[in-house]
Amino acid sequence: MNTQHWINHFETNTRLNHHMQLPEAPCALTDEIRVPLARSLATFQLGESGGGTRLRRYTRSIATLENLRGYQRAVDLFVAEEQSHAALLARTVTHLRGDLLQKQWTNSIFRWMRDLVNLEFNIQVLLTAELIAEVYFGLLALRCPDPVVQTVAKKLLRDEIGHLSFQRDFLFERLKTLTPAMQKVWRLQFQAIHVGTAAVVAWDHRECLRGLGVTQADLRARAIRCWESFQARVQRKLQAFEDQARGQWVETSA
Repeated sequence: MNTQHWINHFETNTRLNHHMQLPEAPCALTDEIRVPLARSLATFQLGESGGGTRLRRYTRSIATLENLRGYQRAVDLFVAEEQSHAALLARTVTHLRGDLLQKQWTNSIFRWMRDLVNLEFNIQVLLTAELIAEVYFGLLALRCPDPVVQTVAKKLLRDEIGHLSFQRDFLFERLKTLTPAMQKVWRLQFQAIHVGTAAVVAWDHRECLRGLGVTQADLRARAIRCWESFQARVQRKLQAFEDQARGQWVETSA
């Protein structure tokens, strides 16, 4: 895994988030849209504001692996970028005249799930949230006419795409050590958790989605397509690795 690439990426990108200028236009949204949107964004803000304690604890257990050297530093910077997202979302919620949250039930479930098994499962739960966030911020960028919301949504959408690439690189390093059968088991349980989570998020944010003219079914379908795209990229990378290893084995045998 090219951890130095991600270290450089997060260092640069987080600085951009900290110094990002937002439009100064006041919010002109009707209360029918503004109120549920502010509540919805406050939920995402709470999710981005964690300190990454569990994730950092897990990464210490693999810090000495040669193929993941530098991963711990990259994760520290990844968490810092997530916190810069929380700051941007807090500014957006304030712009919408909403209130920040200290606790929210779906966020509590996410935090509980991330501590259930191991690093790979923690990353998987993070991935599920980021795949759904990619859809959510993409919809905001397309559907919300407020310039501040659009600006923040577009920036966070670009960042989430980068996060997905970062997590994909890590998962490849771990999944390539599994047998094809175990890879399939992992893929199926990941899919099941993602589908269930997308349904919960769609229901929890239903009022915001309605204000944007989006149905719960549409969000779920988009989230599933994002998962399928992510998984296809992982599979192509694994297949290329297996083909290369098979070719090297044939050459050695010959």
